[in-house]
Amino acid sequence: MSSAWLIHAPQGYGKWPALQRAASALLCESPVNGHADGHASARLPAALTTQRACGHCASCALIQAGSHPDLLVAAPEALWPELGLNPADEGAGRSESKTASQDIRIEQIRRLNDWAVSTSHRGRAKVAVVYPADALNPAAANALLKTLEEPPEGVQFLLGAHRLDALLPTIRSRCRQASMPRPTASEVRQKFGSSAAEASELAWCQGAIYQPDPAIGLEWAQTLLASLSRSSARWTSSTLPPPPDYPTGVAALLKIASDLQRVQAGGDALFLQQQQQALSELARHVPPVKLGEALHRLVAQQRRAGFPLNQALASDSLLLEFSQIFSTGD
Repeated sequence: MSSAWLIHAPQGYGKWPALQRAASALLCESPVNGHADGHASARLPAALTTQRACGHCASCALIQAGSHPDLLVAAPEALWPELGLNPADEGAGRSESKTASQDIRIEQIRRLNDWAVSTSHRGRAKVAVVYPADALNPAAANALLKTLEEPPEGVQFLLGAHRLDALLPTIRSRCRQASMPRPTASEVRQKFGSSAAEASELAWCQGAIYQPDPAIGLEWAQTLLASLSRSSARWTSSTLPPPPDYPTGVAALLKIASDLQRVQAGGDALFLQQQQQALSELARHVPPVKLGEALHRLVAQQRRAGFPLNQALASDSLLLEFSQIFSTGD
């Protein structure tokens, strides 16, 4: 039986807290039967949810302190604050660059591989978490593959990925794979409640409630639609509200453009359901060909959104391109 699990789902579905819980249960010295209802871990495969950590043993105390010697996490340095990882504990995995890496680097996987073949400090299981696995750079991916091909005894690997197709096929083939379904209604109620504003946020994030800010970009998108609805037949970047930042603007415009395309095809808005009427009116000003081309450009821009840019110039260019899709001229 494989000693590696690969859990994949869109970003924000709760893979990280679920994998944390699974790791804690595997390392717990007095595990409790069953899983906690309403938690992301309940959506993991049954093999990882039959037990949960007691929360009181020495192993659980070490995990809560972030210092369990038999748990190792490989994650991009840029994500450490968001994931609650302590940079001091991850010292061996730090980059010498002043800019935090967006990748899982080969130095981190080499450290993981050396750790995997060492003796367990507590004389029990060892757990390695790689998250998100699609952030492995090519060298790191190949280094991890060698360990997965001949995994050390007693080590459980837990990989979480946003995009399954971004992983090496050979890594996928050496893991038991499971798609993590959307958060349950119970989880959504705990996070959002049931007000109209909360329903709007839920539609905007499409179930990705575990993002740091599920509603990021929503307020700006609503303001942008209101500005477009009040304007005349032509719009320019100078008359439109600037986005909070370039990555947020790209992601929000992708959702707006996608909803415009759905409305043009006679469907309902997906992300901005409460702005269906405004979207329907705007869709009449957008040539379908230009809208399709804009979507392709936005997808390409999203791939580059994490690179350092002049935010003001990039955002202005983004709005200028977006405003041009409403022009009916050549």
